[in-house]
Amino acid sequence: KMTKLEKRKRITSIFLIFLSSFFIIYYSDENLHSYVRNTVSRQVSIDLGDGKCEWSPPTYDVPDDIEFFKTIIVGFPSGDKRLTFAQMEALTGLSARDEWDFKYLGMTNQPFIKSNYPHHEGIWGWEDVGDQTIIVVRNIRRSMVEYHDILWDIGYAKTFEDAFERISNLFEERPPLEDFLVWRDERVMDEIHWYGWFIDYWMEAG
Repeated sequence: KMTKLEKRKRITSIFLIFLSSFFIIYYSDENLHSYVRNTVSRQVSIDLGDGKCEWSPPTYDVPDDIEFFKTIIVGFPSGDKRLTFAQMEALTGLSARDEWDFKYLGMTNQPFIKSNYPHHEGIWGWEDVGDQTIIVVRNIRRSMVEYHDILWDIGYAKTFEDAFERISNLFEERPPLEDFLVWRDERVMDEIHWYGWFIDYWMEAG
């Protein structure tokens, strides 16, 4: 259970991510700013009244005739990238896309690209369309736990095809503690090394 101080820190972190996303989007890409201002009529949620709301999805079919200044959102697996690109989707109404989808399902014009690269769970799938990078750094302990949770959800898949077949299993259940402990004892020291190397890679300009 989180303490009041931990909750306050969490809320502050989310707010800062929101602000950084806002400024990156609206002041680094004139085409994106113009498209959102003139084309997209969107709310983060639909107010149903009486304290209730309904989430509204972003646009997944992004037009190909707009040249966006594209943002790569990078982080260690399970490092809160989803929280970051969700803010971007909410602000613009345009969807983010995973690095593996670009590689195996074809190139599209999404302005936000989620990536674990150069971690071994990632791949440089977006060719040369990325223009700037946001690196998301999360508490290493929580990253390791949730990274294993996702691996367990997809049956420790080794290929894109196997992982894609099990994508509906994500976030459905919590793995048994004993499964995590086996993985931890076998892998966690290597993953700690890769965690630091990942940050060095992007902080040294990729």
